Amino acid sequence: MKVLRYFLAIFLILLPVLPAFAAADAGERAFVHAKAEYRQLQNSSKGKLYRENWEQVIQGFKKVAESYPRHGRADDALYMGGKASEGLYAISRRKGDARQALEFYDRLAKKYPTSNLADDACYLAGRILEHNLDNRSEAYVRYKQGVDKHPRGDMLALCREGAKRLSAYAPKRSVGKSAASDSARSDASGPLKIHQVRYWSSPDYTRVVIEMTRTGHYTPHLLQADKREGQPVRLYVDIKDGNVDDQVPAVQKVGDGLLRSIRVGNPSDDLARIVLDLETYEDYKIFTLGNPQRIVIDVSGRRPASLKTARPVLHAPVSKDGDAIAKVLDKSPAEKPLKVTLPASRVSGKLRRIVVDAGHGGKDPGAIGPSGVKEKDITLALAKRLAVRLEKELGCQVILTRDKDVFLPLEERTAIANRVGADLFLSIHANASNNRKAQGVETYYLNFSKNDKAAAVAARENGTSLKQVSDLELILFDLMANAKINESSRLAAEIQKSLVDNLSKHYSPVKNHGVRQGPFYVLLGANMPSVLVEAAFISNKTEESRLRSSKYQERAARAIARAVHTFSQDSKTIANK
Repeated sequence: MKVLRYFLAIFLILLPVLPAFAAADAGERAFVHAKAEYRQLQNSSKGKLYRENWEQVIQGFKKVAESYPRHGRADDALYMGGKASEGLYAISRRKGDARQALEFYDRLAKKYPTSNLADDACYLAGRILEHNLDNRSEAYVRYKQGVDKHPRGDMLALCREGAKRLSAYAPKRSVGKSAASDSARSDASGPLKIHQVRYWSSPDYTRVVIEMTRTGHYTPHLLQADKREGQPVRLYVDIKDGNVDDQVPAVQKVGDGLLRSIRVGNPSDDLARIVLDLETYEDYKIFTLGNPQRIVIDVSGRRPASLKTARPVLHAPVSKDGDAIAKVLDKSPAEKPLKVTLPASRVSGKLRRIVVDAGHGGKDPGAIGPSGVKEKDITLALAKRLAVRLEKELGCQVILTRDKDVFLPLEERTAIANRVGADLFLSIHANASNNRKAQGVETYYLNFSKNDKAAAVAARENGTSLKQVSDLELILFDLMANAKINESSRLAAEIQKSLVDNLSKHYSPVKNHGVRQGPFYVLLGANMPSVLVEAAFISNKTEESRLRSSKYQERAARAIARAVHTFSQDSKTIANK
């Protein structure tokens, strides 16, 4: 009996602390699980290429730190959250991911100053600010914190070296202000406004474009259908610090068999939300484009057969004049959907429909030659001549993405080709180089850039920086199945050979730069073989003069048309529908 009373007394003493032990154990399990997911991701070369995998790991560490702030693993979780965010940034090159890593490290250093990882956090935060966010003043502050607050830390030497290296950038104000907010402001240019949300319905997917005033951090979420509540599958995107412009409708009804409606709003003062109510769902892709800043969402699913075979409707603003495709370019409100009537399929084995894209246009002049000739004017003239030659020699329908000097965002160009069920997509451009002596012809297809020159051309045509090109290349991993890369490479080879052979008969020299691969926005998401043709160097005085010549344009158009004809005969390419 005495023994029983003894154990009962011990139990009563320990009873108040049992929940703490349970919480501690749960915190340990949560951290171990998050770290196991991180290691699994690190060991998967393919898995690391998908943003959602990184975000899942990061959220795992974040949840540990927030749910168990007094646990011995809380500082470890913040440290690993920072490392995972850095891993994502190394792939995405998005400053928002670098700032996220910075926030993890700042929180660790501030909330757990006695942790043996606090000095590591100071050093890593300084490194991010110095090398990734280009904020040397705040980088100095972080290094100096590592020196002053952690004189016995193993990062002391590195922090001391960093503070010495950046001593000229030491701020006059006192230490303690958040660098994350400072760096965010340095990367911003005013408030983030969402001023347009538009969409296009294609037989196999629907594209939604969110146009914003500047870059912003966004997070996609997928909610499964709730039959009890009558809720469809919903895909929504949260944009941090975003505000929806009053002119954007709160609800857009779509009803294309895949997308039921688009809803936009501000659930809180610092958050904008775009909700896609889906009729059916299989997969989605999301990426960003610049100039102007946009988030592009492609949602795929099994559209009902009756809607899949219906004639396409371009859901975009309608112009008051111009041809059918050009009317999608204007920003004026649409009163009625624009219908594009397509002919019935031609004999099997023949090309039925080709979209020719005149590069640049409107506010985007493209490259400008020594005498002031604009690439947008050359590409339009050449595209019109090519359309005539293709229709005459192949007997197919040719659709121009633009037939006048108007601006057309890059993502809309392939969307047009997908919408009308094109068999081929040809984007016409004129090349440019800082070296005024550079000349010749080259043809590109969508793939990873293999050299710096190809990346530079892609950056120029995309209107982006070279750093952003690497971000775009990652998107291609998700799109390889639809890129028709093999067929595109053969088409590019035929066009390149035909251009060089035919132009060389009339001009000397015509330098052959060959077929190249590059991550071009204008080719992204095309469901058919697609190429980008650089017809000559507009930056070269001699070739600028050629490009202006109607004879050169006609000869180039004839050469491209012949190449397309050869490609058609060899491959028996037909539309997928």
